[in-house]
Amino acid sequence: MERALLSEKLLEELNVLENTISEVIKKCDLSITKCRDLIYRFKKQISSFKFKNTDAEIHFFKYIKQVPLSNLVYYSELRSFEIQFPVGNQDVQKEYIQKKMDKINRFFRYNLDFTQYIEQDKTHLDENYFTRAYFRDVNITYSRHYYRDKDFSTSHDLLLAKLFANKRLIDYLKKRLAKIDSDCPPCDECSESELRWTFSNTAYVELIYALVSVGAVNDGKIEISIIDRALRRVFNHDSGDIYKIYSEIRRRKKSRAKFMEDLTRGLEDRMDSADA
Repeated sequence: MERALLSEKLLEELNVLENTISEVIKKCDLSITKCRDLIYRFKKQISSFKFKNTDAEIHFFKYIKQVPLSNLVYYSELRSFEIQFPVGNQDVQKEYIQKKMDKINRFFRYNLDFTQYIEQDKTHLDENYFTRAYFRDVNITYSRHYYRDKDFSTSHDLLLAKLFANKRLIDYLKKRLAKIDSDCPPCDECSESELRWTFSNTAYVELIYALVSVGAVNDGKIEISIIDRALRRVFNHDSGDIYKIYSEIRRRKKSRAKFMEDLTRGLEDRMDSADA
């Protein structure tokens, strides 16, 4: 339970950095440090730790460790992308972004079966993918895998982290490309809307799914991603991978609709004050 709370705390800290630091490289540096610190802390605890059962081990490597690991991959890749971003004309910049997107799309094609396994919430191979007992069975395709710690790694925990990170990167790259196409620099001042989302990413995702669930937009016959794109423009907000965030919301131990409850309570308090 302590490790789950540490991961939740890290998410909160990363969210603060996202909302308060506009300079991408600086934000990446601070985020990478926080992710590494938690991974090192987990490693000290887990390397010689015996889980009480297989489900507990799967839960750690599939969910809890993914918080620092997937964010570490994301911010490392984002930092590398931004550092190497060309200062030439727009065509050069668009070509650079497109090459990065092509590389990420190749990753999803090469790992299509695993991607579908995760997106469809399948679990029948979790013991093979997310316990250390099967780490020795992983196919070595990159030399860096030789140096992974067998006591702190499973055959697919890093691959899952890359999957989550690449989904976020694709969203970031699309946004970057759209700004170039509109001849708009990546800054808040160029946005048409003066509205700013000032709550957490999880609250934002709760709102999107709630609107669809009750049929408030197009009678509910609309893709989540379409509402996300529209609200991004309205609120000048990019929450990253909304599907991953939604999965995290579903795994909450307490209230899974905390923001919706806060909205109801806030509205009732406002009306009570007006009636007083």
